[in-house]
Amino acid sequence: MKASYITFIPIVISLITVSNCQAVSAEFDPDDWQMRRLMSPSESEVRAESAGQVMIYDGLTDKQISSALDRHFNRIDAMMFTSVIITDSAGLPKQDPLTGEILIEQDGCD
Repeated sequence: MKASYITFIPIVISLITVSNCQAVSAEFDPDDWQMRRLMSPSESEVRAESAGQVMIYDGLTDKQISSALDRHFNRIDAMMFTSVIITDSAGLPKQDPLTGEILIEQDGCD
């Protein structure tokens, strides 16, 4: 009888893990951990921020950052943004007309 419980436990853990991943992915792309961290930090992440930890976010759009700052202004001291992608009014990345490269805000950290 004990052997059946040992087999059953990993299956239950796997199902719980899949359920949690699906709940997170309903709001954010599961591959976009930065947006999940920025917009829906876990309790431990919020505690770390309160203790002085700063998270550096890289390659987000100006619209994503604006939304985060509007919704989570109280956490602004724990956020740093690099390689911010400049977007147009539709939220699409702007491109350099000569090179076709996506335009990035200059952060002055060269």
